[in-house]
Amino acid sequence: MSPSRLSVPSVLIVSFLLASSAHAQRPEDQPLPPPPSVSVAFKFAFGLAPAQPAPSGFTAVSADTLYTPERGHGFDLGATVTAVTRGDTGFVTTAADAPFFFSIKIPEGNYRITVTLGDPDGESSTTIRSESAHLLAAQLTTTTGRLITRTFYANVRRPQLPPPPQNAPGGSIVHMFLAGEDEARHWDEKLTLEFNGPRPCLAALELVKDDRVPTLWVAGDSTVGDPRRGPGGNWPTQLCQFLKPEISLCNAAEGGETTKSFITGYRFDKVLSQMKAGDFLLVQFGHNDSKPQWPQSYTEPATTFKAYLSVILAETRRRGTTLVLVTPMERRANGDTVGPWARAMREFASQEKIPLIDQWAASKQLWTALGPNVGTAFSDQTHLSSYGGYLLSKLMVAGIRQNVPALARFIADDFIPMDPTRPDPPPAYLKESPGPASPRHAPR
Repeated sequence: MSPSRLSVPSVLIVSFLLASSAHAQRPEDQPLPPPPSVSVAFKFAFGLAPAQPAPSGFTAVSADTLYTPERGHGFDLGATVTAVTRGDTGFVTTAADAPFFFSIKIPEGNYRITVTLGDPDGESSTTIRSESAHLLAAQLTTTTGRLITRTFYANVRRPQLPPPPQNAPGGSIVHMFLAGEDEARHWDEKLTLEFNGPRPCLAALELVKDDRVPTLWVAGDSTVGDPRRGPGGNWPTQLCQFLKPEISLCNAAEGGETTKSFITGYRFDKVLSQMKAGDFLLVQFGHNDSKPQWPQSYTEPATTFKAYLSVILAETRRRGTTLVLVTPMERRANGDTVGPWARAMREFASQEKIPLIDQWAASKQLWTALGPNVGTAFSDQTHLSSYGGYLLSKLMVAGIRQNVPALARFIADDFIPMDPTRPDPPPAYLKESPGPASPRHAPR
């Protein structure tokens, strides 16, 4: 553990636990109102001829429009694109196996994203990701002469906490103890969209801020957190492709975190500052909670682990949000390394009558089914490859359908379930070239 890691005296933690639980149980407590919304909308048209005016309300974007903070939008991360004009329409594209990125400087919150894709005189195939490799759609194809429009949701956030009166005096920013996290795409001042695939063709892009849409929050450690490049391991980065465009996902998980440090490091405060009634919170911890060599963040399964879960539950209920517990996946060796924490989570969920998805049991089935090929699902002994993330994302959707009816209504109609004893082969989009890396730290 980094010596700079935030440490909070135990007596303060106990007081915080008791105060939070007692406060949440008061009958007069009502769900807190959602944070104020800011009206924000952007419209961009791509590939138009220099003298050709953009449609009403749209901003024309040429191939050499590069992102700068002053401009507030443009191609980013070294992207090289070619503009193509077809009559009164246009689009931008790039060489095969070479993604391009487009960024927009916008306030934090949820955004409805509408893209128009295709080439009037050719075929196209476009994969779209947001921020730190969140897969929104895989290989959307168009035939010659056909344009398609698709809508998604993405979340933009900053590490700063709201100023008083929403935030009491004290911490003002999420505590980041791993090098490079503060430069990750999911914490910067902009929304970054990746367009990848055999022949990505982007004709138009529209963004509208929409804080009324439900948010699916995710809390956890590096087995859940966003990657820094590429299609990405971990199930949250590949979950959106299996959901209807009626919910926005925000992955607040990060490497090294435990139920304890997620609270004491202000990460939970950040989530709570934006959480609203009708949202969902998926919580998966255990891998780092199980490390007694990290005494500042270790939790014991029968006592402190459940105590910190109780704080998360109380604060979530107070806001009218549905808490869903997710047991930690087992490591590659397929033993019982996090079993005590998985069992403690099951006991807590049963006691409190809250939904639970048993990913620990499902992952053990999956690793057994992969047999000698289990290594294809991992990047090391603990962390998943992009293929492993794909497999667990499908198991997560199955778990949602079985255990969380309120969330299951957001599952895409065309989702195809997977039997964990018969794993799917790797999908084609996992072979696409990853984009440039954000600053990366070693997973923990």
